[in-house]
Amino acid sequence: MLAKLGIGNAHPGGFGETIDQLKKYPIEQGKKVLEVGCGTGRTACYLAEQGCEVTAVDIRPEMIAKAKIRAEKQGVQVNFLIGDVCQLPFEADTFDVVLVESVTNFADAQKALSEYYRVLKSEGKLYDREVIKVKEMTPAIHRSLCSFYGVGKIYKLEEWQELLIGNQFIDVTSTGIHPFPLTMFEDQVQHPDPVHLSDRQSFMDPRIWQITARYDELVSKYHPYMGYTLMIGSKA
Repeated sequence: MLAKLGIGNAHPGGFGETIDQLKKYPIEQGKKVLEVGCGTGRTACYLAEQGCEVTAVDIRPEMIAKAKIRAEKQGVQVNFLIGDVCQLPFEADTFDVVLVESVTNFADAQKALSEYYRVLKSEGKLYDREVIKVKEMTPAIHRSLCSFYGVGKIYKLEEWQELLIGNQFIDVTSTGIHPFPLTMFEDQVQHPDPVHLSDRQSFMDPRIWQITARYDELVSKYHPYMGYTLMIGSKA
């Protein structure tokens, strides 16, 4: 659905949260940045505009195709590649920064975090924004949410922190717990995407509106159980 609609930033907090993060934790010009799960490339292109040397991967070819169109339209250079976050196609000690926006939970988190650590240079930084469980769920609620999102588990903040530490990251911190957004499109008003990459006729596809209706239903019922956070870790 996200690929068909060409949505630039579907992660919690949207593009506004990305901009706020980069203001609070700026990345110096010339730094080698890897964005994993880049989608249609909005964050990657923004980083390139700020003077970073950006590589970005996504497992879906249609996302990478649209990301390349975005880079051309915005006049920036980004190395977009099809790739799996659990088996990144890069040598060890390659990047200064690995940036992740709600991707790790959709993969095998252990393998993904191990790969992030491997490809980071010594003293490199990981910034990973993920959905977290903020109160206990019944098994039925947990199954409903995991089934919709296609994930195996929704982790607590403490569990995410343990995963980072278990994969050798040091100085692990987070920005605390932020409330889960009530709609995936709330960011479009304040931060509209200047590059429109939706497929022709995508808005006429009934499956898309079935998914968004199901999303709205689940979030309306269960958003108090979820939040999100930005986790930060360093490679020794």
